[in-house]
Amino acid sequence: MNTIIINKILMHMLDFEHRKIYHSSTFVDLNETSIDYYRKKVEKALSSPVMKELTVGSLHEMMLRCDKMVESDEEFIKQAQEITDKLFALGSVIEEMPNSNVLFVDCYKNGERFMAVLKLNYRTIPMSVVEEGIVRITKQQVLPMMGSAVDEAIIMNADQKQLFLIEKKFTIDGKPDFYLNTQWIKGEEKLTDKQKFSTMKKVVKKMDDIYNVNDGKALPLMKQEIQEKMETNQPVKPLEIVKKVLERDYQAQEESELMMKDLGINEEDQISVLAGAMDTCKLVLDDEIEVKLPIEEYLSGSHLEKIKQPDGTYSIVLKDINEVIVK
Repeated sequence: MNTIIINKILMHMLDFEHRKIYHSSTFVDLNETSIDYYRKKVEKALSSPVMKELTVGSLHEMMLRCDKMVESDEEFIKQAQEITDKLFALGSVIEEMPNSNVLFVDCYKNGERFMAVLKLNYRTIPMSVVEEGIVRITKQQVLPMMGSAVDEAIIMNADQKQLFLIEKKFTIDGKPDFYLNTQWIKGEEKLTDKQKFSTMKKVVKKMDDIYNVNDGKALPLMKQEIQEKMETNQPVKPLEIVKKVLERDYQAQEESELMMKDLGINEEDQISVLAGAMDTCKLVLDDEIEVKLPIEEYLSGSHLEKIKQPDGTYSIVLKDINEVIVK
């Protein structure tokens, strides 16, 4: 589990609708009313499955700004203002860019110091207003809800000198596209944890289909391996886990390693954030019926049996069920 400690937060506002920037030189009061919202947003950003690491040099603009922000409150405020101005300049030329609050966060995650820039894009909700006795529906812009994902963020690990990015696509020159990295950061992108996990699933499924290593159970076995690593606080290395799942067939192991490396995953790559339960699996049938159950029960067959019929179809039998509740 990630432990996050917030030192301080500074908040600016980008009003693209009226072409204004509202800078602040006062740190946010982390009182009982607001602390839960800010903490949740920081957790959402630093634990995002779509957060991607960028390879940049030690003299990259954002890494130098990070070093400055660590020095003093005065530098933190100065750098935050300049970054806000840059975000406003980039967003001003994008037609659909929503108004937003920008949080500048100094915090620790698992003992390592981070400087994070969280761009909280407003959402629009309908509401009723009464004017001169007439009720009408209008729209109001509000901050994103506490539990929603953070759309955009620049995250810097001050101790490890790493730069991470969360990006959102906007319509640029008539087509959906990203802008933060291509127009500003210009770093070399590494695969996100979500992309690494998708690659693992693709490779394991393909090898199991070709070599029938685990009789169709490769994906649940892979999730089980990941779950065990996470529970024991061991590093989750995609290539290592895929080879473990396919260890009964040397050829499948060798081909899976080549595929993983071709798709950008090497021996030392790790996954630190995974969305969704790793202790369950879902059976999706060709008639769109879905069966969800714990991985242990699927692998052991204690409550479910898959039977191949003479005509080539399959029957699924649920066994030893004490109660059935319709939800």
